[in-house]
Amino acid sequence: MRRRTFLKSGAAAGLVSMAGCLSLGSEAPDVEAGPPWQRDGEVYHTGHQVGMQMIGFAETGSLTVGVSYTFPTQFWTVAGDRRNRVDLTDRDDAIHVMASVWDTETETVFPIASGLGVTLDKEGTTPIQKAMWPMLSQQMGFHFGDNFNLEEWGEYTITVDIGSPSLRQRGGLEGSFEGAESVSFEFDFELSKRNHGITSESRSEQRGAHAAVQPMQMSAHPLSFAPGPNEMPGRLLGRATSGDAVFLVYSEGSSLVVSPRTPFNGFVLPLMSLSATHERDGQTVSEGSLTPAIDPTRKYHYRRPVDEVEPGDTITISIDAPPQTARHTGYETAFLEMPDVTITA
Repeated sequence: MRRRTFLKSGAAAGLVSMAGCLSLGSEAPDVEAGPPWQRDGEVYHTGHQVGMQMIGFAETGSLTVGVSYTFPTQFWTVAGDRRNRVDLTDRDDAIHVMASVWDTETETVFPIASGLGVTLDKEGTTPIQKAMWPMLSQQMGFHFGDNFNLEEWGEYTITVDIGSPSLRQRGGLEGSFEGAESVSFEFDFELSKRNHGITSESRSEQRGAHAAVQPMQMSAHPLSFAPGPNEMPGRLLGRATSGDAVFLVYSEGSSLVVSPRTPFNGFVLPLMSLSATHERDGQTVSEGSLTPAIDPTRKYHYRRPVDEVEPGDTITISIDAPPQTARHTGYETAFLEMPDVTITA
């Protein structure tokens, strides 16, 4: 059953100001087309850190939805292991809308494989409907986003339609989110609010370094951080990197658990296709695909049943498809060409 919640953005704005809104301007920042060099599959520090404004928060069922906006943003979509740059043809793309969904009680961010749709509707105009791109950014981690060209200023109703999570929910999340949900906000768009309420901070001295912009900090808006190595249950078998992603591999009794994350900021890397081969003394013990799962302790991860992993066994993780997420600047060069990784227990 679809539930629907309506919230005026004015009420949410107070919540944001108390929590500490991220506001880094007087005009739209220059489009950063990526580095003028080849990063060779690595994450890099961007030359600008751009702020955002919250539109609001709303609860529906067991979920909270947060919606924000910033200047129109260049990004790269991904299909398989190929990326495609989405250019800004002009400045008529008024805003870049971002939406995040999380479990209210545990603040676990949901990457929703079946998608998330946003509609902007203003009286007297044609509604703008978009299926939002699942995205990765250095400031927000995983979220949904896209550029919207608003025909005119004024009051809009923003409706967020959330698909089913399409992944195994475990622990405190089991059965908490199964069906479609919908929330709506009122949003009064003025160009001056965008141009003067959001700023861009230049970081030219760090641009291109093998590093990342610091994540945003807002107490009311959780981010998609992966747990620290010592916060994961089970026995840590090892750590490896592929495509600049960090893979932590754990043995939990009869389960193999793999937790990929971004370097530096440690965001989860969802929407991948992974498989594993377990070998002992040169012989294959088991092999097969890993299943994406989510729970409050491990957050988004991948797992499969295996026999007990003994010292000296090898685990090879094959990346059959990299994260099928769009990327903001700084991540578009990484997490694409991802060779197998092998860990010895």
